[in-house]
Amino acid sequence: MKKHGRSGRSWFPMFLALLIGMGAGVFGYISYGTPKEPELSSAFVSGKLEAVSELTAARLTYTGLIKYSEGSIPFLTKNSFSMIYTAQIRAGLDLAEARIEIRESEVQITLPECEIQSVEIDEDSIEFYDERWALFNRTEKEDVINMVSAAKEDVKKNADLDSLLENSRLQAELLVRGILEGGIGDRELIIR
Repeated sequence: MKKHGRSGRSWFPMFLALLIGMGAGVFGYISYGTPKEPELSSAFVSGKLEAVSELTAARLTYTGLIKYSEGSIPFLTKNSFSMIYTAQIRAGLDLAEARIEIRESEVQITLPECEIQSVEIDEDSIEFYDERWALFNRTEKEDVINMVSAAKEDVKKNADLDSLLENSRLQAELLVRGILEGGIGDRELIIR
């Protein structure tokens, strides 16, 4: 009598066919089905950087003291005072000016030099001491303009702008790295 069912060896060709089919499926998926790394172009990278454009990378709050004097004849034409003020200084760069080079294994970004973007004197913070106003040299509008101008000059001379610019450069590099690292694939990101 014959047994119904398969003999011990009849399953092997089916198993072999299944294995070959699975191998072909995995190979096909790897070759054609997995998403390929997108083509990276300098337009893509510059678009990401230009979206940020003018980047303020560091700020400094500076408190200054100015001794101001104008005119020559005491009590008649000579104004003098000491002034304490607070200024906000912003430093950064324009990422639209970055140079981009894309190579097979790396992306090089050359950033422009950081610069002082603005010096804003907080007029509400201005306090006067040792005031000596002249009788014939008193124009408040001009005095306020002169005080703010003098404060800006004081910031340029006495604030630690070199450290602010260096800090701005370091922060800009970190920010650019954060913006681009996820979008350049396996390439090395070099920022100069």
